[in-house]
Amino acid sequence: MAPESVYRRLQKHIDNMPVGYPATESGVELRLLQHLFTPEEAEMALYLSALPEPMEKIHSRAKKAGISLEELRGGLDRLAKKGAIQRTMSGGTPRYAKMMLAIGMFEFQVNRLTREFHSDVMQYMEEGFGEAFHTRKTSQMRTIPINEEVVPERRIGTYDVARDLVLRSKGPFAVINCVCRQGMDLQGEPCRQTDIRETCLVLGEFAESVLAQGADRALSAEDMVRLLRRADDAGMVLQPQNTQDPNFICCCCGCCCGVLSTAKKLPRPAEYFDTNYYARVDPELCTECGTCGDRCQMDAVSYTDGVASVDLLRCIGCGLCVTTCPGEAMTLHAKAQTKVLPKSQGALYQTIMMERFGPLGTAKILAKKVLGMKI
Repeated sequence: MAPESVYRRLQKHIDNMPVGYPATESGVELRLLQHLFTPEEAEMALYLSALPEPMEKIHSRAKKAGISLEELRGGLDRLAKKGAIQRTMSGGTPRYAKMMLAIGMFEFQVNRLTREFHSDVMQYMEEGFGEAFHTRKTSQMRTIPINEEVVPERRIGTYDVARDLVLRSKGPFAVINCVCRQGMDLQGEPCRQTDIRETCLVLGEFAESVLAQGADRALSAEDMVRLLRRADDAGMVLQPQNTQDPNFICCCCGCCCGVLSTAKKLPRPAEYFDTNYYARVDPELCTECGTCGDRCQMDAVSYTDGVASVDLLRCIGCGLCVTTCPGEAMTLHAKAQTKVLPKSQGALYQTIMMERFGPLGTAKILAKKVLGMKI
């Protein structure tokens, strides 16, 4: 048998992460890797773990293949600059790790995205990655009410209101361009919802990293709250990281966002979102203005004889229909069962791994971590 290509081996290596990177019949997943990795760089990436490690530890594996420390350092720094792998600093020492496609390699193509790469991402979402990303279990992102002005019937906690997430954070804060909208611009299909491109709000450690790399501008907490209000005005869905202390809050639309646009095609999209609320309409108060239907990004609102109704199989509890309802007919209501949020990004991915690989598979991965092995 012919040996597997280095790109196929890298695909399998990335597929072992919490969110998979499955193979397809077309091989589009390999083309995506070829956009970001030369064959030599792909070989180096095979020695990376899912957890950031110092160069010397990675080289202890790579030197067996004849890769010198200088070659490895140069290759990994190039890949980090291309947004193909993760590079963090710890005690003044750089550490490197492999990344998932999303959230990861795709988002790090912001401001350098190409039409060809974006086209392949869209194809891959249809052929394999969409199924890996969208599950009925724990998600990387969740949906929360649009801002502090939405007062649900029973507020579950401060983690469910975007303004509270910002004000609880120690910062720093920054804003970056939306890679999804940049991709649709390259396809000649600009966003139908807004002409704003700075819609990805980042907090804490992620903001520190982004600012160190020269993000467009740092923000104050007050700036962040103002941009959240702007998102409401523009009719955008808020999707923070699915943790108690999120690293980002994405302001998303149904025409550009890869998460929303692919989920909309599912027959019961609400089942694939972590959200604690759903919208309900009081037909006696409905003024038949049509605003809620125009603002809904999931096509969850329909009309019978002019009166709105909400399809709970499509509603993700974002609150967009509530904030601008002139008759106050739309309200948010808490679901009977709510989920407890993971405290941190590490806890989030450990939960996703447990759900994907099961207790035994996760135990094996954690054992490798304890032993300092590549995972």
